[in-house]
Amino acid sequence: MTSEARLNRLERIALLFVRAGMRERTRVREHEDKINILFDAQIKTEESLVTLAEAQTHTDRRLDALIDIIRRGR
Repeated sequence: MTSEARLNRLERIALLFVRAGMRERTRVREHEDKINILFDAQIKTEESLVTLAEAQTHTDRRLDALIDIIRRGR
């Protein structure tokens, strides 16, 4: 193998490494985007759960008041 052939081979190998690195960076960015979407969804879910818990507490108080009214009526 001549030195020129070796150099050509090394250039092809280097190009393959560069392309593989670029593909990997793209894949990592896609995963990071998906993780950020999951984080946002989790935050929204937690906020909804807080709202739901507050509504449940309010409903429980009203139900307790209704039960008290019915018991006093007997």
